[in-house]
Amino acid sequence: MQSLVKICSTLNKYFATVLLLTMVGFVSGNTFLRYFFSSGIIITEELVRYLFMWATYMGVVSVWYQRQHIRVTTISDRLTPRGKIKMYMVFNVVSFFVLLVLFYGCVQYYEDTTTVGQVTGIPYRIMVLAMLVGTLLCAVISIGQLKQDFDMLKLDDTTLERLDKEANAVEAIPDEEDAKDSKAEEKKE
Repeated sequence: MQSLVKICSTLNKYFATVLLLTMVGFVSGNTFLRYFFSSGIIITEELVRYLFMWATYMGVVSVWYQRQHIRVTTISDRLTPRGKIKMYMVFNVVSFFVLLVLFYGCVQYYEDTTTVGQVTGIPYRIMVLAMLVGTLLCAVISIGQLKQDFDMLKLDDTTLERLDKEANAVEAIPDEEDAKDSKAEEKKE
């Protein structure tokens, strides 16, 4: 099951990357045409709008899965490992209900919208579908993370301390650019 989740996560990253690169290509090509030929391809503006919605929500799903969303760690840094897990569990429960409300609103909007793109004729439902898929996937991920947190609470305190230290050590590892910069500064001194 875990390998299936990793495969889906990887596919999602590639999908979001392809969408983003397609958007960049459309915008760059259109800019080039407008600058040099004083005319662009009108359809690309509308397509970029659709691609942007899909890329955004697929990016949200990827970040949600990795638990890398923006968060303030002022409180969690002062908690014990068991306290952090409990805090994450509360976060996942609250997030789950917020996602359900958002999903319900998206379903209502999806059913009510009849608007189509002026140039392409593509229904706006395609954009709303991105929100539906994104919120549904995030809700499912929240349930999975809640189950992981329940399993983590079953561990003893020493194991939780060790796992917390390992996680903090991984976060503290500098990337290659930081390492090169610090070595360059050491050589100057």
